Amino acid sequence: MAAKKLKINPPLLNSACPWATTLEDIKALYDTPYTGAVTIRTSLLEGFTHDDSVHQYIFFTPGKTIPGDAPKGEASKPSSSSSSASEPVSTLNTLGYSPLTLSEYLGIINEIVGQRHLGTDTPTKKPFILSVTGTPDEIAMAYALIANAAEMDEDLRLAMEVNLSCPNIASAPPPAYDKKQLDEYLEAISDSKSTYRGRMATPDSVPKVGIKLPPYTYTGQFEMAVDSLRNAKSSEPGEGSVVDFITCTNTLGNSLLLNSNLEPALSNESGSGLGGLAGAALHPLALGNVATFRKLLDQDPSTKDIMIIGVGGVEDKNGAERMRKVGAEAVACASALGRYGVSVFERITKGA
Repeated sequence: MAAKKLKINPPLLNSACPWATTLEDIKALYDTPYTGAVTIRTSLLEGFTHDDSVHQYIFFTPGKTIPGDAPKGEASKPSSSSSSASEPVSTLNTLGYSPLTLSEYLGIINEIVGQRHLGTDTPTKKPFILSVTGTPDEIAMAYALIANAAEMDEDLRLAMEVNLSCPNIASAPPPAYDKKQLDEYLEAISDSKSTYRGRMATPDSVPKVGIKLPPYTYTGQFEMAVDSLRNAKSSEPGEGSVVDFITCTNTLGNSLLLNSNLEPALSNESGSGLGGLAGAALHPLALGNVATFRKLLDQDPSTKDIMIIGVGGVEDKNGAERMRKVGAEAVACASALGRYGVSVFERITKGA
């Protein structure tokens, strides 16, 4: 029987975000001893066309007015000398996916872990979680690429996170809100895992698969998702769901920031300025999602082993402890990574 749990030790990592896009980003996340895994920004098989004029993000402090000429992107981060330097910070984004392809990311991983053959102290067993999206058929192809990479290097630890929850793609609303679509993705995952399971050198080298879920706000949504997870049973004797972990939660869509001129603070494809809310403002909802999913997953033998990676508004040790208290086995952050850089993981670990 394959090892079920994705091993993340220490149980702290980044979530898929713009600060996990480049080789330099990913290597810094991999090299720090304070992360137990690295999640790579969500990619497509053919890449995503990024446009700075409509794919944007901004840091803000809830309750404070944003000036009409407020900068966007990295320039919007509060400085260490500003009055808001110690305040919780949120983000709003109208971003899509990474401009790099999945194959390019597999090449980056090989470049990073290849250093161990040069006599360096680079760790070899820290997992890379490749966040991907696309159609169910494209997800099956993505798993094939990831499994082939894992098969070629038995020391490589790869996992696939299927992002079913980005709120910013006008032509593709989050599939995880629709049971029929969710079931189609889970079927594709099941077929893919069955195909490649017997080819891997060890149970640990079989790429684990998770799904990144959107924020849910009422009981029926949680029950729908858990019902799909229960029905998506593994073909392996003794195992439950085909899903090894869920990442919970993605940004809250349809969120809007108006600046002091009462105009949208960001641009997007439709011109509405609507985007995904993250950071401190999302934290209570993220905690509620993790707590609710843990309770429901534990009620059935087929889902009780599904791991939860808790995401949403964690930027210090207390926030991480709250996430673990409600059921997250590992805690990830994005907005805090953008604000503080890779040092945020030491900050969370040590309580600095």
